[in-house]
This record gives sequence, structure tokens and C-alpha cells, in this order.
Amino acid sequence: MRLLADENLPGLLVRALRDAGHDVLSASETFPSAADEAVLDRARTEARILVTFDADFGRMIFAERRVPPPGVLYLRSPPPSPDETARRVLRVLAADAPAIDGYFVSVDTTTRFHPLPGKGDNG
Repeated sequence: MRLLADENLPGLLVRALRDAGHDVLSASETFPSAADEAVLDRARTEARILVTFDADFGRMIFAERRVPPPGVLYLRSPPPSPDETARRVLRVLAADAPAIDGYFVSVDTTTRFHPLPGKGDNG
């Protein structure tokens, strides 16, 4: 899966995603300190699922009606360790990867799918 890891994700998670075979563009490696708008645009133009801890992307997509990327994987609260973060994200990707396209997916102790505006039958 093509992913864009926001700058706020731990390097261990980026490595775990790559080790699992995902194509991961890391904001902290490629364009550090980029504004959220630039990160969102990059995810959209490169057709990547955005993975982030930043709730601002939900506001930008749903309240400001910015054009979303193919999907967003929003980690609602940091788990107790980077290892647990990696396990949660990999578990969601393994179970729900096809379903993430077109959704803002909130991940905490549960996983919730919110249709992205303007995505096929979802908008």
C-alpha cells in the first residue's frame, strides 16, 4: 500500500511499515517541517494514504472541505509505546487495507470508518 507517514510518526513505525512491504514516504525524511496543507496535498497528488496522529487533517477535510487523499489513517491517541503503535497500524492495514480507500479511519482501541467527502458513493 502507498502511504505517507506524517512527521509526527515514530521512525520505528515507518520502518515497520516498510518491513511489512508498504511503500512509505516519510514526511520527516523527505519534507520536514512542511505545513499540514502541503502534507495533505502531497498525499493527494501521490495517491497515498495519510497516516498521522494530527487531528487537524480531519478538520481540514471535513470542516474546511479540502480535497482529501485516497484515505487517512488517523491514530487518535498514542499507544503506550512505538512498538504498540506499529502493531495497531499493521493490524488495521492487514485487516482493512482495501476498505481504507475513500475513508478517514480513526484508530484507537477500536477502528472507525468515516466516509471522505467526494469519494465515489461516499460523498
